[in-house]
Amino acid sequence: MCNHDCCAMKTALQLRDLKKMLQKQLQQELENPPKKILTPPSLLYSYEDIEMIANFIMSKTRTRPKFGIVCGSHLAMLTNVIEHPIVIDYADIPMFPKCTTHGHRGKLYVGTVRGATVIAMQGRFHYYEGTQLAACSMHVRVMKLCGVEYLFLSCSSSSVNANHKVGDVLLIKDHVNMFGLFGNSPLNGPHDERFGQRHLAMVNAYDRILLRKAQEIGHAIGNEKHMHTGVYACFGGPAYETVAEQLLLRKLGIDAVGMSQVHEVIVARHCGLRVFAFSLISVPSVENSKFADRSLAPGQHFAKELVVRLIHAIENGLIETPIGTDKLIVSQTGYAEDAFRAADATLIINRKSEV
Repeated sequence: MCNHDCCAMKTALQLRDLKKMLQKQLQQELENPPKKILTPPSLLYSYEDIEMIANFIMSKTRTRPKFGIVCGSHLAMLTNVIEHPIVIDYADIPMFPKCTTHGHRGKLYVGTVRGATVIAMQGRFHYYEGTQLAACSMHVRVMKLCGVEYLFLSCSSSSVNANHKVGDVLLIKDHVNMFGLFGNSPLNGPHDERFGQRHLAMVNAYDRILLRKAQEIGHAIGNEKHMHTGVYACFGGPAYETVAEQLLLRKLGIDAVGMSQVHEVIVARHCGLRVFAFSLISVPSVENSKFADRSLAPGQHFAKELVVRLIHAIENGLIETPIGTDKLIVSQTGYAEDAFRAADATLIINRKSEV
């Protein structure tokens, strides 16, 4: 007949055996650790991988695009301007990342806009989705190998500048790369020269000739009251910035903040694309929170008109070169850096004098 002491003794023996077994397993794991090889971000997509993806897309259409467009949140309607598009789901493209953000439809459009060949992404990839920055921006290199020369980037953002309201459009002239300030870049890791030079200047990341033409277009169609030019900053998300963070950004001279786009600009400049970017203000600054429900429709309508007219101007040679840049040499890193560094230095001096 089993008694309490017997059962208690058996339990103690079982616990001792279990403890010995766990200690043995731990010792074995220490002696033979599992082999884990972490892939450097820049090797997530090799040149051959990007080339394969580009070839797959080009096999679906006879159009070789000159212009690339990335549609941000609330800007999926930019694809409505594309004539006779070939539409490809991201899920059907080999090795393409998944697009999980609400409102980003995950479709690729290839077609024409007023005779100019374009490729457009309806949805992008975000760091907060768990995607490495190199993967978040791999589509830029795909567009490059598809033939793209001009990249139009768009996004939604929170206003930092109290004078910018929901529904306004910010033409981006420069950015502050919060990721890069802490050493996180889509170019981190081993480097492949076929993509571009190892080190690149970012002083003229946003093409100033295209920016000037966009400003002219805005004035020509009477949208100057709801169009601004300023500086954009990229946070990691998915949480929006705090009041203290907004005040800090304002002191840094930043006009709007979002969760994307900057790493795409870096990769675009790395592979020699000319970049134009703008942002639709969809979240008000702290002072203007009562206007959070203001309609985005005016900004969306302007964005479509702006993209169409800017593409038409470039395609038909209607952009005048600003005085002083007519002799600048175009290279992989854009127009002559010395001239733009001088312009930036003048801007900095003027700002200091204002303070």
